[in-house]
Amino acid sequence: MRKLVRTTIAIAALAAANPLFAQDVDSEESASSTPERMEEFAGLMAGLFQTEPLTSEQQSRLPMAEAVVGQMMPEGFYGKMMGDIMDKMVRPMVSMFATPEFILGSRLEVEQEAIAQLGEAEQVEILSMLDPAYDQRVDVILDVLTGKMGGMFSAMEGPMRDGLSKAFAVRFDENQLNDISAFFATPTGGVYAKESMALFSDPQVMQASMQALPAMMSGFGDMESSMKEAMGSLPAERAYADLTSAERSRLAELLDVDADSLGEIVKPPKPIDETAPDPEM
Repeated sequence: MRKLVRTTIAIAALAAANPLFAQDVDSEESASSTPERMEEFAGLMAGLFQTEPLTSEQQSRLPMAEAVVGQMMPEGFYGKMMGDIMDKMVRPMVSMFATPEFILGSRLEVEQEAIAQLGEAEQVEILSMLDPAYDQRVDVILDVLTGKMGGMFSAMEGPMRDGLSKAFAVRFDENQLNDISAFFATPTGGVYAKESMALFSDPQVMQASMQALPAMMSGFGDMESSMKEAMGSLPAERAYADLTSAERSRLAELLDVDADSLGEIVKPPKPIDETAPDPEM
């Protein structure tokens, strides 16, 4: 079940395009440092998008921009919209990993083929022995996850509205903002204002995005070979045995460790196409 929880969180993180939430927090130490890591990560990501302070002219347009954005993103809209998206995406995806066969694969030290050969009723029977509430447990996991993510997106609403307002103030002049506001004041414009943000979560758009995934992912098929080829002209990474005596002494000094222990501390380079095994797989 722990594997299912981790898989569920990873899926949700992928869906939210935020890999930070897929980090493992098994130990008390890592769990207690998660807020600090998240704050550090947020600062790092924010630093990637440098913005200039609003000019006095843009600042004067900000109230108009805020009014326009308020029509597009009324109070509570963003959290509900994103919560609905996550629920629609995560539940079907997690259902693929919540089958008795998948769960038993993480609970039993037997060949996967042996589990696959069992009938569905037999799999359910075994799983019910190991976890009498496995089906309710999956529902609880999903309910907690989607609830937490709904709260997360609700917390994002204020900053999102603020950022969008500033973007409108920068990209549109006073006359254009007046035109947009006048359009939003019409019956059709009012409907468009409320639906414009939600269009990106429309089932038609989501389905088209999912259908595009194979073509998108196919571009990563030869990523490893392309990286190896691109790095071919670079000097090779060095292992402990490749370091000179002077380098070893300096490294021990920098790390404040005994020089004799460096051989155990310095890990050998890992080839780009080598991946660490998942201890739970």
